[in-house]
Amino acid sequence: MLLPTFAFDASDLPDDEQFAAFAAHVANSRCTRPVDSGPFLAKVRFWMMDPLLISDHQLGAFSFERDETMVRATPADHYSLVVLLEGTMRFPRPGGDLLVEAGGASLTDLTRPETMHATDNHTIQIQIARWFLDEALPPVDVHGPLPQTPAVKVLVDFVAALAKQLPEMPASSALPMARVVRDLLAAALAGMPRRPDPTDGRQPVRQRVCRYIERQPMGQLDLDRLCQTLGLSRASLGRAFKGDGGVLAYDRRRRLVALHGRLSDTTETRSIADLGYAYGFPDKAHLSRVFRDTFGYAPSEVRRQVAGVAPHVAEPGSLADVYKTALRNLS
Repeated sequence: MLLPTFAFDASDLPDDEQFAAFAAHVANSRCTRPVDSGPFLAKVRFWMMDPLLISDHQLGAFSFERDETMVRATPADHYSLVVLLEGTMRFPRPGGDLLVEAGGASLTDLTRPETMHATDNHTIQIQIARWFLDEALPPVDVHGPLPQTPAVKVLVDFVAALAKQLPEMPASSALPMARVVRDLLAAALAGMPRRPDPTDGRQPVRQRVCRYIERQPMGQLDLDRLCQTLGLSRASLGRAFKGDGGVLAYDRRRRLVALHGRLSDTTETRSIADLGYAYGFPDKAHLSRVFRDTFGYAPSEVRRQVAGVAPHVAEPGSLADVYKTALRNLS
């Protein structure tokens, strides 16, 4: 049996729906384009090779942003390796932009913020579970463009060749090939600075709490039960989320960012009141107030901004749903 190939081509849709359809597949970051409307090149194929997700993208110019708010609201815990076959990618940095050109690669740590601007491009993207990479080398502190070392060039060449063969690859070869990619990436990262580990060898308090919060019903976080379940004191909980204004403030902002994402999604048909209830804000007036305090505008303004975009309906089991589910499973 061959490894299943999933494919998406926006050219099958009306011009003004093409970018929205592509953006519906993007998880964990905001996606924008230089122009407001018109056709958008988006041809994507992907293959699930647990614990990897590999995709071949031919895209028009676009940008993505994963800021601190999104990192807190969508705590994905994997790496994203991008091999650039055509085009350029630009990563803004305080000391000046970093540029990746064709034949180069970048590695993004989804636990950290990142912004990237791309020209028309062709890339091979590999989402890799953190635990899988950490099996092959000690955790390293890498985030952004990779240096053009011989090991990185070997990795780029192998990934480009692998993508061409995936449509004909037996499913039984998925895990062995995943290990080859992982080991080549580990070789490319060897010698880079180590990522600090918790001194007691356990998950950091913040990470444990975030994972606990993800499993709770929206808007029903009980701090006493949280502390009892995780064996934490209120003091340690407060220290871990001091920068967020406390764990309840963190949870509220996480839910607001997720709600903002649904309001911005042209496939979402639920009313603002229904979405507010789903995300733990049953009182519409309270929702409007905290939403405006957080973002500077009302929920209804988000809806008005996207009202002119024809919806691309993503049904359960659609490619967008399959892709995002595969990404969630990596974490």
